Amino acid sequence: MRVSVVIPNYNTWDLVERNVSALLQYDGERIAEIIVVDDCSPTPNPVVFPEKVQVLRNAENLHYTRTVNRGLRAAKGDIVVLLDSDAYPLEPFIQPLVEAYIQQPQLGCVGFKTVDERGRDSGNYMTEPSVWSLVAGQQLHQYLAPYNIFRSKRLLPFSCAVSFRKTCLEAMGYLDESFRVLDADNDLSMRIHRSNWLLQYNPAYVICHTGGNSIPRDGKRVQWFYESRWHLMEKHGKIHFPHLAAACIMLRLWVETLLLALKKSEGTIQENKCKTRKYLVHYFWERVYTMNNN
Repeated sequence: MRVSVVIPNYNTWDLVERNVSALLQYDGERIAEIIVVDDCSPTPNPVVFPEKVQVLRNAENLHYTRTVNRGLRAAKGDIVVLLDSDAYPLEPFIQPLVEAYIQQPQLGCVGFKTVDERGRDSGNYMTEPSVWSLVAGQQLHQYLAPYNIFRSKRLLPFSCAVSFRKTCLEAMGYLDESFRVLDADNDLSMRIHRSNWLLQYNPAYVICHTGGNSIPRDGKRVQWFYESRWHLMEKHGKIHFPHLAAACIMLRLWVETLLLALKKSEGTIQENKCKTRKYLVHYFWERVYTMNNN
């Protein structure tokens, strides 16, 4: 079985070079091609890659999902490994991965374990979310997670280190591009779980990934999180009481905005937090208004 590796990039050429070097060092003979998809980086490519590496450059900034889809569609391998630019293997892993796909013809997706530079598990999956985890908010949800609140048995591997059978990707229609940045990988995993294909998370395959280089962790990311997560819940029919859910989210966001306003400290970060929450209140108010009209 031929193996392709796809690496999306936006102005992280040094990280891409490290990733490619590690891939070729450990599994160069087992990898048929490495496809780097550059999302119109402002910095030209300064790296001279080996012949096995193909660099595709977007004519304009297409964002994460469409950039990844371009690479997945271009891949000629029977198995496609998808790695973030800031991820890289620590040991050979392609041969046992190929054997796993051969032994299970219905295996469509295998997620990898990720660790930080100290070897600590950095978490490369989540359980299938519910709308009430969105109502609770990110911080409260993280606090309740160890107590199995809102938990599902279905694991959703993140796209920073994952692999697919190409025929499974084709059957699923690749990533849904209505998710511009976040939750496209979760949506694909949820669709695979609901199909005849099998999805596994296997911690035997270890990739180093510290994260934080793909998407800025700011107010824009919070906005994208709420918008994409609500869209994900709607798409998969997991919002059974949409008016109540939207009202609870708006109430919590307003409370958070008031608490931020009461704080004595001032600064750009606090202003951005307030601005983001006010935008999200308006966003969910529009969702309620649209539901009432329909």
